[in-house]
Amino acid sequence: MNAQTKNKHTTACVKLAKERFDNFSEAKSHKVFLIIKEAKSRGLLQKQPPDRCLSPYINAANRILETFGTATFFPTISLNITHVYAYVALVATNTIKITAA
Repeated sequence: MNAQTKNKHTTACVKLAKERFDNFSEAKSHKVFLIIKEAKSRGLLQKQPPDRCLSPYINAANRILETFGTATFFPTISLNITHVYAYVALVATNTIKITAA
């Protein structure tokens, strides 16, 4: 996926999150992006159960990675706004590969 397609998908995710969750903030989305980016560089993103020592966003990202490609993937993303922020960050950091439709 090229950068333009990824940016379009990320923008679409942010737009849908704003429509679904009134309190979705682009500033907070950027903050979560930085958290996920750092977690990725430290090797903390992996398919694992929640760890109370990790940030809720990292736990949400790991849950998303655990369910990616399964029938429970979309229900996992829509659990709460924390999962939405984590999903947008995972796409933006190129951790989850999205195919163009």
